[in-house]
Amino acid sequence: MRTLVTGASGFIGRHLVERLVREGQTVRALVHTSQPVLDWPASVEIAQGDVLDPQAMKAAAAGCDAVYHLAGKAHALEEVKGDEDAYRTINTDGTRHALEGAVAGGVKAFVLFSSVKAMGEGGSRCLDESFDGSPETPYGRSKLEAERTALDIGRRAGLHVTCLRLPLVYGPGNKGNLFRMIAAIDRGIFPPLPELGNRRSMVHVADVVQAAVRATETPAANGQCYIVTDGRAYSTRELYERICRSLEKEIPAWHVPVWTLKALGGLGDAIGRVLGRRFMFDSDALDKLIGSAWYSSEKISRELGYKPARSFEDALPEMIAWCRTARP
Repeated sequence: MRTLVTGASGFIGRHLVERLVREGQTVRALVHTSQPVLDWPASVEIAQGDVLDPQAMKAAAAGCDAVYHLAGKAHALEEVKGDEDAYRTINTDGTRHALEGAVAGGVKAFVLFSSVKAMGEGGSRCLDESFDGSPETPYGRSKLEAERTALDIGRRAGLHVTCLRLPLVYGPGNKGNLFRMIAAIDRGIFPPLPELGNRRSMVHVADVVQAAVRATETPAANGQCYIVTDGRAYSTRELYERICRSLEKEIPAWHVPVWTLKALGGLGDAIGRVLGRRFMFDSDALDKLIGSAWYSSEKISRELGYKPARSFEDALPEMIAWCRTARP
């Protein structure tokens, strides 16, 4: 097979390209013109382009059997309402261009990497694909629109399309929230949180890649959206304690009271209003820390035979080693 991976220089993209190369597939890696070209194996064909350029997407997809579409504008902590147009342009219109390029190039299968943010937030409930909530952020709305665009074009063009809804993805190479949490605990500056019984779903990057490959190979995946998790739900306190143990650090006997965290979140809200942009810690950031975002991947397990192979605890030593080499 010849496959196109858009957003190939990103965290998931790099792992996906490595997996496809190991399987003997011919890989074309689409890298944004502003991004450096990574040190790929010689067998990887590099294409530089932008998903906002329809002609570039047609050229990138030409002659490919499958497209894995990762390129997009990622969810950002400093996201504000004014970002709505930017998210829609890159994530929704960019997906449309990638799909149109795939159809023109005779591609047989297309996988869109989406997000659980497309479903909205369900509080303490465990959500599955039947949840009909509305996305609450510009990023989530753009991802939901991208999904609808992908499935609609797939139906009309006879193209095998699958959407994967991802929670927080962990593994070596990701400089996201977990990277910052591990680094802060390692430095002794992360406040010990209370056990609040919240539940958050995550997934290892290797299992995301596994799910994506299964989606292209399984006819039942056509026209479907799937949530992909590692099959566990973690409280923030549980993550904190697991990281402390892996770092061989003593777990403090005390914790920061919730009222203190809420006061700091309120202070962050006030600072954000003065600055005209979100502060690094505000009420929304606090909700992400102590709230729940719990999802079920039973559907993809039942229909595609997906079985998560990695857990957060198993992955921690590798993640810690990478964090220590990657941080400044």
